[in-house]
Amino acid sequence: MVESRDYSRLQKKYPMLGAGELSVIASAKDKIAFIEDRDAENAARKEGLKVYNIPEVLLACKRRELIERSEIAQIINKLKEKDGYVFKKEIEEELIR
Repeated sequence: MVESRDYSRLQKKYPMLGAGELSVIASAKDKIAFIEDRDAENAARKEGLKVYNIPEVLLACKRRELIERSEIAQIINKLKEKDGYVFKKEIEEELIR
């Protein structure tokens, strides 16, 4: 019930966002959200959420040596193939370097 009220409030406040982004923000409840859309990231931050995206998570894992470059390359390839995800060239190079 609270989530649906939050969703309705967010929908009115951020009409440019889609249902998926609004649902993520509404369900995060002042915690962390993983969002890929720039407008949705900004809205989530305005709502007090900590926001991360896929490249940020992969880069953090790489820097902490939690995941090897070969595994990152596999993740990148799967995201491209299965989800049509597009990495900026310089970000992809940094991740697999």
